[in-house]
Amino acid sequence: MWAAVPVVVGLLTAVGRAAGANAPTIGFFYMAAVLGLGGWGGQAVGVVASVLAMLCFNFFFLPPLGTLTVEDPANWVALISFLAASSFASRLVATAREQAAAAEQRQREVEVLYAKASHLEAVRESEALKTALLRAVSHDLRTPLTAMRLEIESLERHLAGSPAAVASLHGLAVEQARLARRIDNLLSLARLEAGLARPRTEPTPPGSLFRAARESLGLVLAGRPLTTRITPGCPDLLADPSLTLETVVNLLENAARASPPDAPLELAAEPGEAGVVHLDVLDRGPGLPEPRRPAGELDAAAGGLGLRIAASFAAAQGGSLELLDRPGGGTLARLTLPAADLPEEIA
Repeated sequence: MWAAVPVVVGLLTAVGRAAGANAPTIGFFYMAAVLGLGGWGGQAVGVVASVLAMLCFNFFFLPPLGTLTVEDPANWVALISFLAASSFASRLVATAREQAAAAEQRQREVEVLYAKASHLEAVRESEALKTALLRAVSHDLRTPLTAMRLEIESLERHLAGSPAAVASLHGLAVEQARLARRIDNLLSLARLEAGLARPRTEPTPPGSLFRAARESLGLVLAGRPLTTRITPGCPDLLADPSLTLETVVNLLENAARASPPDAPLELAAEPGEAGVVHLDVLDRGPGLPEPRRPAGELDAAAGGLGLRIAASFAAAQGGSLELLDRPGGGTLARLTLPAADLPEEIA
């Protein structure tokens, strides 16, 4: 098991150098390798892999190459941030693995209980298990992410005089916020699928959703042109405001990541046929990553996790999510949800 650590890191280093990968790209692949090794071999393996990956990152990809020194002070921040984030993430993966084993053991106990007790008692036990597991996962994942955010803010204050270091920390803050959103989304989806929560629909104005989405992605959208367009007379949506907001945020974040930094983004709302409202997120990126398929079936490497969550949130409210080619280039992500009844005019 331990022999796999140098083999994987060494192979990734060789491929990265042969392909001429830059520091951000190889750093991402090192992080993925550390998470994989940590999930497979446990926390100790993940920590060793994290340290070895940091040394290879420094020696082979940060100038001056071929030494364990760093020429640009800003790269120290990137290097230390990589070590801290990869070690921390491998610990989370190992913890999740242990919790999964405990959950499997508990599930076997529930199955035994189901065989011996009545059906109603078994169902109650299962629901209690789901609730307890969701609470434990929520606490164990959110607590370290909150600590990471506080540390980032502290570093930004201490390194305010170094623009390069602040820029590196800004990128780390964006990824931390993205990970926190993904965890919150997955927990919300798990509650829905477990029957522990249900969508609470109410009339929701598209303009309010768009404003809230922009505020939620302040770091991601900083300096990027974004326009909103709401067709006159467009009705409110009959939707769960929280789930719909998270859906729009996921779509807008995917559009921002798929588009060049200076490419404009657009949010649009218009009434559709048969009492529905279309919420569109438009970008000028490279277009659909695969032949047209339902959004919930896209490959995770193509941003499919966020799209799968968005599609699930839409389906839970009686809506749908569709990806279309945008005329002139780019992608149009269309969220379709029921429209709220228009108030009757007072005579």
